[in-house]
Amino acid sequence: MSKTVIIVILGAVIIYGITNLVINENIYEMSEKTIDSYSQTKARNIGNSAAEILKVKIAENNNFRVNSAQTFNLDEGTATYRVVDTTFDGETLVKFDISANYLDTYKHIEAFVKIESSLPAFMNKGVMGEKEVTFNGDYLSVKDTNNLMINADVHSNMGVKLNGSNYLFEGFITSAGSISNDGSNIQIIPNTNPQGNPVSQQNVAPIAIPDFVAGNYFSKANQTYNSDHTFSGNIILGTKSNPKIIYVKGKVIMNNTNITGYGIIVAENDIEIYGNVSINSANQTASQFGMFTSGKLLINNANKTVEATIISQSETILNNQDINVIGSITSKDKVTFNGLRGRLFYKPADESIISPFFEIEYKRPKFAHFYE
Repeated sequence: MSKTVIIVILGAVIIYGITNLVINENIYEMSEKTIDSYSQTKARNIGNSAAEILKVKIAENNNFRVNSAQTFNLDEGTATYRVVDTTFDGETLVKFDISANYLDTYKHIEAFVKIESSLPAFMNKGVMGEKEVTFNGDYLSVKDTNNLMINADVHSNMGVKLNGSNYLFEGFITSAGSISNDGSNIQIIPNTNPQGNPVSQQNVAPIAIPDFVAGNYFSKANQTYNSDHTFSGNIILGTKSNPKIIYVKGKVIMNNTNITGYGIIVAENDIEIYGNVSINSANQTASQFGMFTSGKLLINNANKTVEATIISQSETILNNQDINVIGSITSKDKVTFNGLRGRLFYKPADESIISPFFEIEYKRPKFAHFYE
């Protein structure tokens, strides 16, 4: 064999070896990239699946929270997670903090869930009465509480009577019976009315208001008074997640009280208010204190402010001038505004003070924000 042929053969062998080495290296790199890409995809899928599983848990129990990190196995990997309350852009949400792991490839996910719910229909009004809702004085108003996105509605299942002058309603007035307007300068201006509906409507469908029987809730009480009781000074209640329920086996008198926290006073007999009822560090969007009675509720003194969600089995009466209620009024009987310059500033009840007594409707939670 000639020298030239040997050189050609050796050259071909060397070229083949180099080419084969390059091909093998490319195959190895591609394999590594494929494995890495597969691991990243698996970790991402584990994280996304964990978020969906946690959302289902929230749907089953809207109070589901996990403050300390926990881990569960999922799809040949693991997901370590926390579930905590948070605020995002001013909105109250639930945050899922998830770290997914597949073969030491990690994927961090933050998901923010919105829990949507609604109060019972009879709690969605500023003023709600089974019987007549009557406005007798002058310069009376039912308004929003610095929230132009809600209407401060008035509804009666029997009839609404507007007997005075210079009224302002920042919501609809509706009645399953009649609406009589014998006053003057009465303005009905809902904050929102996208359908252009009539602002005053008679003969609408009635809204069922359940009876309020205080004794049905005695077992829920955290504190009990066995006879009439007067509240004055500072009252420390509970938290949003654990509101305090005070039960009174008799009449309640409220005389200049300052409320801290979330809670409800339940009375077997009447509630009479002679002084201010104010909230320390008040929730800006929802009422955190309730006064619920099997009797009537009476506010009889002038120049008083009452911050509360009011529910009465008998009549609710505001009897003097310059009475401000910040919350809502629901009565299984009549609601009567007498006097001068009375105002109700509608603030919907926080669900925490309603859920021990009435059913809250929860919708399936939705992801509001999702970050990978």
